[in-house]
Amino acid sequence: MEEGRKLEAAAFGFPAPVQPGSTRVGWIGIGVMGGAMAKRLLAAGYAVTAYARTPSKADSLVAAGASLADSPRAVAAACDVVFTMVGNPGDVRAVVLDAATGALAGLRRGVVLVDCTSSSPSLACEVAAAAAAAAVGCHAVDAPVSGGDVGARDGTLAIFAGGDEAVVAWLDPLFAHLGKATHMGAAGSGQSSKIANQITVAGAVVGLGESVAFARAAGLDAHLFLGAVSKGAAGSRIMDIFGDRLLRREFASGGSVRYIVKDLGMALEVGDGGEEANVLPGAALYRQMFSAMVANGDGDLSLQGLITVVERLNGIVNDIYALCRFCVVSSYLFRLHSQNLQQRGVEEQQQPAGPRMAAPGSLGLLHAPSFGAARCQPMASRASARRAPRALFALRASAADAANKDAVLRAFRENRALKIISGLQNFDRSSVASVVTAADKGGATHVDIACDKDLVKVAMDLTNLPICVSSVDPSAFHSAVEAGAKMVEIGNYDSFYEMGIEFSSEQILKLTRETRKMLPDITLSVTVPHTLSLPDQMRLAELLEEEGADIIQTEGGKCSSPTKPGVLGLIEKATPTLAAAYSISRAVSIPVMCSSGLSSVTAPMAVTAGAAGVGVGSAINKLNDVVAMIAEVRSIAQAMGLSPRIVSENLRTVRH
Repeated sequence: MEEGRKLEAAAFGFPAPVQPGSTRVGWIGIGVMGGAMAKRLLAAGYAVTAYARTPSKADSLVAAGASLADSPRAVAAACDVVFTMVGNPGDVRAVVLDAATGALAGLRRGVVLVDCTSSSPSLACEVAAAAAAAAVGCHAVDAPVSGGDVGARDGTLAIFAGGDEAVVAWLDPLFAHLGKATHMGAAGSGQSSKIANQITVAGAVVGLGESVAFARAAGLDAHLFLGAVSKGAAGSRIMDIFGDRLLRREFASGGSVRYIVKDLGMALEVGDGGEEANVLPGAALYRQMFSAMVANGDGDLSLQGLITVVERLNGIVNDIYALCRFCVVSSYLFRLHSQNLQQRGVEEQQQPAGPRMAAPGSLGLLHAPSFGAARCQPMASRASARRAPRALFALRASAADAANKDAVLRAFRENRALKIISGLQNFDRSSVASVVTAADKGGATHVDIACDKDLVKVAMDLTNLPICVSSVDPSAFHSAVEAGAKMVEIGNYDSFYEMGIEFSSEQILKLTRETRKMLPDITLSVTVPHTLSLPDQMRLAELLEEEGADIIQTEGGKCSSPTKPGVLGLIEKATPTLAAAYSISRAVSIPVMCSSGLSSVTAPMAVTAGAAGVGVGSAINKLNDVVAMIAEVRSIAQAMGLSPRIVSENLRTVRH
């Protein structure tokens, strides 16, 4: 460090140089990256105090000599420099800004916060301002990193530092053990740099996956190909880190692909108004492709797993993994679709040997061979024989089960049900916890989460509302119901539509029969796909009622993008699902829930149209702040005449 920098740093309240034996380091977040980075500081001789929400994740650090604290606040109180490396902006807010347990609450004079999480520039600025106000001489630096788990392990990370230049310079001795730090500018600049970095990384990973898929389809030796091009202009750090893993189909090592989906989302969401929004078509396409991995159930895999998306789009089946993980329940859909093919005698059973790339000019948008015909088919005529008489399945249940069902359905019978949906593919505990809290505090009557027993337990710790779990795999429901779910739903098909998968009426009826057979007494909701014509939606709803469904849910589809601004746009967006709710509610005697594209403006219209309640998902779960989520739920609840609960104005975080 230059002498001038030392003097400048001293002027900002840092008289003691950073050095092992005297500088106490705190580390919050012991994941793949954070754990490796903290170990390097330990190895360099720094005293490290760590905090992890799951204490067992810190076992290896403790074994190496670290101390374990019981809260971020305790870490800050015991340290001179506190690093955070958590999952998303919501986690940063929780571990730093929480008034009771956050690091900010434990700051002493001269303590520096260093956030290595890939987070939002605006939150970085908020944290910096809060740190400066918390205690004399305190600073916050946003310092996200790039280089993956290999860079974290080897100390070769690129570190993008935003904040006071003197403070960044003062931190150089610590950064030197982690990689190469570059001061990018004022607070938030580090996060902006990381977002831009991720656009480049995403493009390189997509290019790597597509090139290897093409090479293999062309009959090339993939190892020989990658070794050759890595020496030319196509060679890159991305190829060095992920190339060999991709060839070995080692997709589990490295960071979770969910994080780059988050980062690219922040790139596309910069600016509050259309005039400020960034037009980044490449980033939007990359995010869509990585989102396909998440939709396929591969959100916890690393970036190199993107090749599986390219293979599926082109009908390439390289191994059992690529065949059976086409979606979260691909093995189930494969059996179901194979049965349909046998019944129909479809020629698709005769698949050509070997992988094929898409035809020129088709943009590669081919379905995998096993799922190419998974399209909705028209229902049989109304003259078809009905398989079961209408019945109230609650009558067959035990007294306790009947009471549970009555409690779940009460709001529907009173035409005031408001269900908040976290998303079929949302397995992020923090995100789900925020949505559940918003539902509970905002005045909803039900909450809908992904079908996972651990998420059910998280939700039950946060609310007494009836918990619904969604899936298209009946076998997944049982464990969630045992964990405490009071309602199951076959639906939330949006993530499958993005992959070109649509569900036929026959498939949905089969799913319903299997679910009802396994869980005869549970409250069962089934979504009628918007991909069917309105008459076929009505007919399917009638048959679902006969098969034992307790609730029919409508959807509007992503084709309902409004062309008009303001209130007119909100009404236009909701029109498809409102039309479905109106028509289906007159065809069945069971409650109808209107879902997709609803707002505080159109939710009351849904009830007027005949719906017994509404389901709201993206309007809530796309928000990044729990207070904003609560406010939106409250707005919808008030529009429907519900009574939201009293919420502390200081509520900023949730338990998870």
